[in-house]
Amino acid sequence: MSVQVPCEYCRLPVTLSGRHAKDSEQPQPVFCCFGCRLAFEVTHSSGEKGRAAWMLTRLGVAVFLSMSVMIFTIYLYGRDIYPPDAGSASLISRNLAGLMRYASLLFATPVFFILGVPILRNALTQRRRGLVSTDAMVILGVAAAFIYSYVSTLRSTGHTYYETACMVLVLVTLGRWFEASGKVRATEAVESLASLIPSVLTIRRGTQSLSLPSDQLRVGDLVQVPAGQRIACDGRINAGRASIDEQIVTGESTPIVKQAGDSVRAGTMNLDGDLTILATDVGAETTLGRLVALLEAAKHSKGRYQRLADRAAAVFLPLTIILALLAGALGLSRGGADEAIMSALSVLLIACPCALGIATPMAVWVAFGRAAEHGVLFRHGEAIERLAAVRTFCFDKTGTLTTGIPEVTSFVERDNGNNGEQKIDAEAEHGMADMTQSVRQGSRTLHEQALSVASGLGAMSRHLSSQGVAAYARRAGVEPAPVSNTRTIPGRGLDGQIAGGMASLGNTELMRQRGLLFDERTGQAVQRAVEQGCTIACVGWNQAVRGVFGLREQIRPEAKPAIQALQSLGTQVIVLTGDHQRRARDVAETLGVAAHAELDPQEKVRHIKALRRQAGPVAIVGDGLNDAPALSAADVGIAMGCGADVTRESADICLLGNDLRTLAGLLTLSRKTVRTIKLNLFWAFFYNAIGLSLAVCGRLSPILAAAAMVTSSVLVVANSLWLKTQPLEGWPAASPGGRVQPESAT
Repeated sequence: MSVQVPCEYCRLPVTLSGRHAKDSEQPQPVFCCFGCRLAFEVTHSSGEKGRAAWMLTRLGVAVFLSMSVMIFTIYLYGRDIYPPDAGSASLISRNLAGLMRYASLLFATPVFFILGVPILRNALTQRRRGLVSTDAMVILGVAAAFIYSYVSTLRSTGHTYYETACMVLVLVTLGRWFEASGKVRATEAVESLASLIPSVLTIRRGTQSLSLPSDQLRVGDLVQVPAGQRIACDGRINAGRASIDEQIVTGESTPIVKQAGDSVRAGTMNLDGDLTILATDVGAETTLGRLVALLEAAKHSKGRYQRLADRAAAVFLPLTIILALLAGALGLSRGGADEAIMSALSVLLIACPCALGIATPMAVWVAFGRAAEHGVLFRHGEAIERLAAVRTFCFDKTGTLTTGIPEVTSFVERDNGNNGEQKIDAEAEHGMADMTQSVRQGSRTLHEQALSVASGLGAMSRHLSSQGVAAYARRAGVEPAPVSNTRTIPGRGLDGQIAGGMASLGNTELMRQRGLLFDERTGQAVQRAVEQGCTIACVGWNQAVRGVFGLREQIRPEAKPAIQALQSLGTQVIVLTGDHQRRARDVAETLGVAAHAELDPQEKVRHIKALRRQAGPVAIVGDGLNDAPALSAADVGIAMGCGADVTRESADICLLGNDLRTLAGLLTLSRKTVRTIKLNLFWAFFYNAIGLSLAVCGRLSPILAAAAMVTSSVLVVANSLWLKTQPLEGWPAASPGGRVQPESAT
């Protein structure tokens, strides 16, 4: 059995295995490495004032003492290089050498207790929790150097290696500090999201108004949110009206005006009004809480490269011990016990697999943070590795490449002697203004009547086509007719009572069912709309169809540049849709891609599998609602518009917003991340292979080995953090869900 718990400092996952997994239930903090333990003690005083400054002082004292030991050792080195002459000078030299040995012992011993004992304690703690610890190898080598030097001092003969042990401790501690600091920078995206919730809230319970910490908020509380403050819970506006910035949740940069009865989400910003919100979800159950949980879960997952690194690191400890024994034996044959200890210590230090252990997770964590800044969430670590290999992008049409909301493109009213068809250019707003002017010229009374009734009925329905009709009438400047006693007919439309009797808005089947007849003009309008691939909505009353609307989804304005950006990155783009051939062909021609139409969910899955056999890994982009089988079948499933539901199980990657331009930047990020991982792994393996070879042959001193180990870790951290500053081709400049910073309440 094994469990994963977050490191107390960097919040990255620590695996507890075997019977020690039960320790995770205890309140003691868990650290992934000694660097995080030290960094936590320096930067988090755990409630005790001055503890952070004290720990930093201890590190400074250790550095000072180590430098002093180096100075004392210089004399001993010089004595070995230039042996003293016989006689009284030789006696003075021997006594002075003994004094230097004891001075080195005196100054080195505190360094071991200041820096060595914490490493030893951390190694023992990790061992009790069932973890393989690289700290054990470090402390083993340092202890060997101290013990040998202590014996040499007491015997007044032989070499001492106090300076080696001290410098190793200083370098290892500093290296772990840099590594831990890099981990925190790599995971700051989660921290920035979690910090969005105000720490103190004004809550109304009954007749009382209380000022309470945000973690004491309960479902059913009334929360007062002033202008300039972020909303702390998912809920419903009980009183007030304000513009809400939902960019962090939905990715939409335009604020939305909300009033009493409207829903709001945690983390969104109240821009300009005072609100009272009834809490329906709090804490981890809110949209923001689920978003943070998703990022945390992704950090705990491991990709292919991470598993490779873990397997390599797992065999390093026994291999290192074997090589250290071999190096010691070779050193013993070359130069005795001194050479044996130094060779073995060099092997133990150079083989510390710190760089190997952080090569993959550092790059992945940085990529997760950068993606989260742009409103993209990875459900697991392997998704970013799979995405880098994708060469084919499939898109669902409805709601993905199109807006998902049908817009009226043509309207024909019943023949009244002088009325004709009113067509709308959906891409030109001035066309609507011209049509509106013609409506108001007095001779189009039937036109106005049809629009007015359709608008009144459409406003009473939640169906997208009905809403599209109502929106069209509003833009035309026509007031909706009063409608009462509405009744929805599933799959057909709705009926409602107007001043002249019962009216209906719906498809042609509903018109026939209600005995509403088409004349020649409206009949031809229906036929043309069918040929053009439009959705049809009709309005009628008093035994006649009074108007025919042709509706069509509009292609998202960012769809074409997004697809062109993907194609410029060497990928092919294909549209898979269940819509009919005519509409699919129109979309494909507009966007310059191939399209397969009239596909049910299972046929989409078969197409994805065929594409994988032909061209390799496939990614599919959909709205995540009715594309679950296809999202699951693809190598990478990408769901759009996850702001309201960040836990869509079928998607590997969730886009909080609907900006398709994000995809090209995401693909670039994944490719650069995988290149960084490969470079990190190459460097880690290369460094260990060369360093071990030199150490086993006795060509590498322990101090140089420790410095090389620290340098290797720092290089891997720096190379990974470099991803944070890299330009990403195709990523929109005004990115949705950008980095969040706490704002003032003004």
